[in-house]
Amino acid sequence: MAADRQGQSWAVLAASEMGKGVWFKQVLGQARPSRLAIWDTNDEYDSSARQVHTLAELVVAIRLARFTVRYVPRGKTDRAMRLEFEAFCTIVYHAVGAWIVVEELADVTSASYAPPAWRKLNTRGRHHQGLTLFWFSQSPALVDKTSLGNATHIHVGYLGHPSHRQAVAAHIGCTAADIDALRQFEWIEYVKATKERTHGTVSLSRTRRARTTRTPMGKGA
Repeated sequence: MAADRQGQSWAVLAASEMGKGVWFKQVLGQARPSRLAIWDTNDEYDSSARQVHTLAELVVAIRLARFTVRYVPRGKTDRAMRLEFEAFCTIVYHAVGAWIVVEELADVTSASYAPPAWRKLNTRGRHHQGLTLFWFSQSPALVDKTSLGNATHIHVGYLGHPSHRQAVAAHIGCTAADIDALRQFEWIEYVKATKERTHGTVSLSRTRRARTTRTPMGKGA
């Protein structure tokens, strides 16, 4: 198949409680994708998608023209979790045009390893299937290097460990100190195609709905 579809891969990176979930739920609420599958590691998207309890149910769901589903992994060991993730990625690869959300990628990859089905999802899945990926991590230095390298967009909030700040800064043309300076709900966003960086803030209104403000930071090197 020719690479005739243009998808995206968003790396969403921040320490716990720094606002990446608030930001993404705003994005999700605004876009309302008609095809959505979530690897819901922490069982936190119950208000955004219906749960499918088995991988067989997921296979059935993605055959529909419209679906908004989440799968909560059941594996109790690292090996079991990775095998389950491999199966999830194999299934959702076929969900043409869908949004695929993966919570805490560092649970199922390492700096030197990515499951083959995830690599396929993050490369051919975007180009051949038109998939839009959003993958999350609190520990980007532990995520497989291919995922960061292939990200079309990088959205980063404050990261506590110097190694995580350095890993991200190397990809977005800023310094680790720029990331260290971010406060709760502040973020830097980088678009690889244009080398553009923007700085923004997600805040909560009185009605608890998130809103975003952004300002340009200029282009990376």
